[in-house]
Amino acid sequence: MPNRAERLQVTDTTHFLKGSLSLTNITDLVQFLAASYKSGMIHLTRHPGGVEGKIFFLAGTITNVTTDTLSGLDALSDILNWNQGEFQYNPDVTSIDKNVGLSVQHAIIEAAVLYDHRSEVVKQESTTHTGTTIDVTSDERSTEMETSQRDSTTVLNDLLMIPGIDAVVVVGRDGFVIESAGNSSRINIDELGASLAHASNAIEEMGSELKVNTFQDMFIEYGKAVIMCRPIGDAIAAVIAPDASKLGIIRHKTKKYFEELALLF
Repeated sequence: MPNRAERLQVTDTTHFLKGSLSLTNITDLVQFLAASYKSGMIHLTRHPGGVEGKIFFLAGTITNVTTDTLSGLDALSDILNWNQGEFQYNPDVTSIDKNVGLSVQHAIIEAAVLYDHRSEVVKQESTTHTGTTIDVTSDERSTEMETSQRDSTTVLNDLLMIPGIDAVVVVGRDGFVIESAGNSSRINIDELGASLAHASNAIEEMGSELKVNTFQDMFIEYGKAVIMCRPIGDAIAAVIAPDASKLGIIRHKTKKYFEELALLF
């Protein structure tokens, strides 16, 4: 007798989409199906081990996610990091139970935060089990942080590794490009620098007049490109993407790198 989470309502399974996890990014697949307001189920099998997972959709919303041992956002955070195995999308297959109930973008962000938190806990537990303790003075700790601080070029190149980002640019308040990485055929980087400085100055002035504090970030979607920028110290950092399909994961993943850049500029 199947458990309640496994009971399905099947209306049509005549057309299937399937492939290899080594060739298909699960996050991209989920966002693609959600953008088309598809309903159905993605059935996944991870290798090695043969662990199975299921992601259920309903009109662009993730309703239910399970693996052999996990459910809900815990299961989604695990599945989104599978990169070996197979998947098959079965249209119009729905789950009676709901253990997520979030938009795809929201669910992906929450799952990514959960995965990062879980990884940090594992790292801390590993450090604790080694029994290693470090006792340094305040000055020594400060020196260690300065020594380990990465340069801006390294941080920009790490930003380029985030799925969906074509280019990254750091612009001074005067509109001149300080540093950039990557390449975008959609936007002239030098022209972007001048435009961003002008726009951000105007937005900060508006925030001051409205007494709502300084602006935290700015997202602009055009027909051929998406720009997301954020103040970093005395400069402005911006990332360029072809569209908004990965905006959720970009906003989550870029946060720590923007914080690093703020210390450098």
